[in-house]
Amino acid sequence: MTSSPAPEPRAERFVRELAELKIPDPAAARAALWLRLGGLLMAVGLVLGAVAFPLAHGTDNSLAQGDALAVGLGGIAAAVVGAALFLRYSLTGFLRFWLARQSYDLELLGERLTTTPPTTPLPEGDPHNGVPRTDPAPR
Repeated sequence: MTSSPAPEPRAERFVRELAELKIPDPAAARAALWLRLGGLLMAVGLVLGAVAFPLAHGTDNSLAQGDALAVGLGGIAAAVVGAALFLRYSLTGFLRFWLARQSYDLELLGERLTTTPPTTPLPEGDPHNGVPRTDPAPR
């Protein structure tokens, strides 16, 4: 007796088939650039906000305080824009993978639904379409 090899897990088969497609993403470098820029803007915004606080409170000159407040607000704006860029481009990769997985699952479902019908014809008027009944007979 020979044992048949274990079937390949579905996740591993999916990853292998994605690698076989070899579809290059033309905007991959640009997306990575925007992702890094978003992270950098978030960091710079936090640093500007942290630096502006002691600058505004360290002087009694209202002109210097106004400048420090402008730097702080610019830092907050940079952090918000950076967070939006980072979130947008980090979700793009995840959603692209999710869409590829959904299309793969739909393809498998389509293959299952379009398999060849059984060789024996189903009896006319069979309400269970050839599936044997498992419940006890009515009395």
